[in-house]
Amino acid sequence: MTRRTLHFTTTACLLLAPAIALAQGASAPQGVVLRIDPRLIAEAAEVWSVIAGRENLIWPGWDASDTPILFYLPGEQDVLINHPRPPAGFVAYDGSVRFPGGRILVRDGPGFIQADGQNTSRDIEGVRTLIVADALSNLRQDIRGLLADDPRPPAEKAQGLDFATLATDPYNQLTLIVHEAFHVFQQRVAPDKGANEMLLLHYPVLSVENNVGFAQEGAALAAALRSESDTAFAAAVVRWLAVRRQRRSALPREAVEYENGVEFSEGLAKYAEYRLLQVLEGRTPRHEMWWVQGFRGYDDLSSRRSALIDKMLQHMRGEVSVNNDPYGTAPLRMRLYYSGLAIAAMLDRLAPSWKERIVRPEVSLTDLVADAAHATPADLATALEGTRWQGDHEALVAAKRDLAARGRARIDTVLARIEHGPGTGIIVDYGALETPRVGLAFTPFGIMVVDSNRTIYTQVPIRARFPDGSDLAQTQPLPLLHDKAAKLIRFRLPRALSKEEMARALRSPSLELPEVVVHAAGATIRREGKDLRIVLGAPHHHAQNR
Repeated sequence: MTRRTLHFTTTACLLLAPAIALAQGASAPQGVVLRIDPRLIAEAAEVWSVIAGRENLIWPGWDASDTPILFYLPGEQDVLINHPRPPAGFVAYDGSVRFPGGRILVRDGPGFIQADGQNTSRDIEGVRTLIVADALSNLRQDIRGLLADDPRPPAEKAQGLDFATLATDPYNQLTLIVHEAFHVFQQRVAPDKGANEMLLLHYPVLSVENNVGFAQEGAALAAALRSESDTAFAAAVVRWLAVRRQRRSALPREAVEYENGVEFSEGLAKYAEYRLLQVLEGRTPRHEMWWVQGFRGYDDLSSRRSALIDKMLQHMRGEVSVNNDPYGTAPLRMRLYYSGLAIAAMLDRLAPSWKERIVRPEVSLTDLVADAAHATPADLATALEGTRWQGDHEALVAAKRDLAARGRARIDTVLARIEHGPGTGIIVDYGALETPRVGLAFTPFGIMVVDSNRTIYTQVPIRARFPDGSDLAQTQPLPLLHDKAAKLIRFRLPRALSKEEMARALRSPSLELPEVVVHAAGATIRREGKDLRIVLGAPHHHAQNR
């Protein structure tokens, strides 16, 4: 699942020009009305003018002309464009809005996706399809986050809702579309290459040395991308390579593999955004784009590219809060989006034919830089020594030590709340199963590693499946602990169960509550103090309170 960076968005009412909007005498069939914002179709058509065809300047060999697009507004409408096998229920739209080279189909009511803000790709009828949420869906997601997560008083929160904050940036929409479209291309050319999110469980997120090294890498990457002379560029490349090798020498193999995977999958999609801002510069926009709120053309996009480099620096230094969790995996994962972008952009200058090799299973972005830089061990040693005398090195070390201490305290606090906090605890014990494994559905943006056996999952409702067919599904995000050694999954409800709910739970092998549903035929549920323990693989009997 791809989660967009949180920012406020809103829709614009559009009167679109010919070819995508107002055509004299044309009207949609009765009852077939676009409920998604037509600007999305205009923006996708603009991106398709760059990536749909043989002369793709972002990535040679990528022709998106046969990639279907789904725009969706949860519970209201799905709009499907250019799909070869549309599912049942879709009807042709023949109104004023057009998408060049693709037919538009519409289906009202509950659609494929009910969650807000899901800009991603997925299979629809066996065809990988780009998915983009309507601006209203993104806005609703952001407002929910503001209401639920922002501790400020309502009046203070309302003061920040100025028009600049609420407006949807059309350039961000263009780059979002090309990012997700590139994922469809990646699935086609390298379906087995990417990140295994379970490797995050081996990642030392709070390591002081690793986080200092990331910040130093970011500085070297920015210096390389902004250097005007070949000499300065080459020096920055060697400095980056030296720091990366030193940093990675202390990482577990699984952590290095994870970095390579995310830099390939998400980093290259972020690089596609950067390249789009290069390719569009100086182009004449499609006429429809002038009806998009906030659009100013493509005369000079250098400030937007520079802003991406600035964001890379901030993420690499750990200065950006991602999902309001500076201590978990969210900042790490987003950091790799930007490091992948910067390394790829650096390779454009260092080894222009690098794209032919990166799709091979065994090749990483780091490998390509190492091959092209031709740095000797002496070169690397000299460059690494220089980083230790940089002016902010000691401040970086101090900041990362403080981060590690605060992060450890935060993890211990969350763990204590799950195990001993207020509310009724739910414990699923799967140790008696013949095959004691569990499959988890989670977001890699919400993981806190307690130790080698215990992991806490947050941010989204978690689902767990067990080998005996039992499953657990949260209906709201509640921090969930998986203890592989004890073979337990546990979390705590935000409330204490009533006597009636507790009695009903103890009479059944399964559990159905507003916050969670556990289907566990053949299990035993027993009370342990204020908590409920569900023992899988144990014959059901009337449980005794303990």
